[in-house]
Amino acid sequence: MSPVSGPHLTPEDLDAWLAGGLVPAAQEHLAGCPACQELADTEREIVTLISGLQLMSPSEEFADRVMARVALPQPLRVGTFDLLRQRMFASRRSMAFAAGLLLVMLGSMAGSIVWTVGHQETLTALGSWLAAQAGQAAWLGVRGVASNFIEQPWFAGFRELASSPARLAIASGLALLAYLGGVLALRRLLALPTPRVAHASV
Repeated sequence: MSPVSGPHLTPEDLDAWLAGGLVPAAQEHLAGCPACQELADTEREIVTLISGLQLMSPSEEFADRVMARVALPQPLRVGTFDLLRQRMFASRRSMAFAAGLLLVMLGSMAGSIVWTVGHQETLTALGSWLAAQAGQAAWLGVRGVASNFIEQPWFAGFRELASSPARLAIASGLALLAYLGGVLALRRLLALPTPRVAHASV
């Protein structure tokens, strides 16, 4: 028995054989390989059986039956309002509770308005006291920050520098130059690199 030429057929080769486009080398292998021939015949039988099956399609009412069973959720706001309304009017007790809660809210609002109208001087005095307390707290905060600033070890040198206008101007100019140099360096670092074309050396 002569040896079989070439490798066994792949699924792609079988598809090509079924379509009638198998390459000659694979066709030669198929003719001399019983295993590949059996596999090819099985593939052809399966394709023939599948081709003979009747095509199935859903009925015309299938989509309507499916959509009738689908429950689309309502938006949260509308759903919450409907739920509250259903619970509020579910029984006399829930309705009485809702009416009592509404009366308490309206009564508290009316009482607050009446008290505000009748106690204008008290509210004015309270506002003045709160403003004075806020101003005092802000002043204490400023004094604390200033005293902490004065107690720093470099404050004496800064005060001596500020006492001479010439030295202050020189220091300000140097600081401005350092700032501009930092901005230029940062701009250079953040700039996009220019594309360079690599030339092959001959």
